[in-house]
Amino acid sequence: MSYVQFGCGHDAPESWLNFDTSPTIILERLPVFGKIYSKNDARFPANVRRGNIVKGLPVAMHSASGVYCSHTLEHLALEEFRTALRQTKAMLKPGGYFRLVVPDLAYSIGRYNDSDSPTAAHQFLEETMLGRHTRPRGLGALLKQWLGGSEHYWMWDYPAMAHELNEAGFVEIRRAAFGDSPDPRFSEVEAESRWTDCLGVECRAP
Repeated sequence: MSYVQFGCGHDAPESWLNFDTSPTIILERLPVFGKIYSKNDARFPANVRRGNIVKGLPVAMHSASGVYCSHTLEHLALEEFRTALRQTKAMLKPGGYFRLVVPDLAYSIGRYNDSDSPTAAHQFLEETMLGRHTRPRGLGALLKQWLGGSEHYWMWDYPAMAHELNEAGFVEIRRAAFGDSPDPRFSEVEAESRWTDCLGVECRAP
């Protein structure tokens, strides 16, 4: 049985197939230069492979018992997101679980609506990462933006996410909470801090 995580960052248990799109993976693994370069405080674990869920991962069709992604799908444009759902469903065995967690747009809107602060809009745009304090200028700034990949392109609440999962052919769609999967293997990749005030969803391949 294989379990697949995409957008894994540095959280890469050996018992899972772990993929991330970060160009930093390539730079860190270059001869000589890669030994001294790192964009982050920690380096990508050796078992993280560079892979893009939109373009397709090197995972056999209908071979995965579970797929997980945390704070990844919000970085995709809507059409990319829909492609990612199709690719995920294709990887899963019949009945396989797909669990995801993303920032909760409804939560952020609620905080905005409940706030009396004159800077509530600022907080909303910063919290959702939909706003920018400055526009990147110059080669260095553009390179940093390319290496970062932190922009949010589409935000989700539960009804919208459930609708898209249903349209993609997933079944048994439900709002999920940290650690509540019937499959205990997800405990190997889930971190409670990533679920706090966020939207978690579980569904299955038919």
